[in-house]
Amino acid sequence: MSTNRLRRGSTERLRRGLPWWAVALAGIAVTTAGMAFGEVYFPFALAGGCVVAALLADRSALFTAAVQPPLVAAVVLGGAALFGGSLLRSASVFASVFPILGATTGAVVLIALVRFAVHRRGARTRTGAQ
Repeated sequence: MSTNRLRRGSTERLRRGLPWWAVALAGIAVTTAGMAFGEVYFPFALAGGCVVAALLADRSALFTAAVQPPLVAAVVLGGAALFGGSLLRSASVFASVFPILGATTGAVVLIALVRFAVHRRGARTRTGAQ
């Protein structure tokens, strides 16, 4: 395999999207930053971070993006309780954010399904299949 082909393949990989670990890290980082600014910003950071991660995810990372919102919320709030916060307060924040968490999960799953369908349709037209 030639060097040009290897380079071209690696740049195509970069243009497709983020790998699964970068998707998870992006969601956790944005949500943690929102929690650091205050509990008021936490739901917006959670929703924004997870939606942006789903939009930037590679096709192989769409499952990670789809299941990410409740896991990110649990990790960030658990970390806040572990590093100086109250477990009861973290549980209270999780309960108050639950409707936004459900809507975010639904939105991220919808984004993942649409991206999967668009990618599948694009693959069919490139190969000439009907």
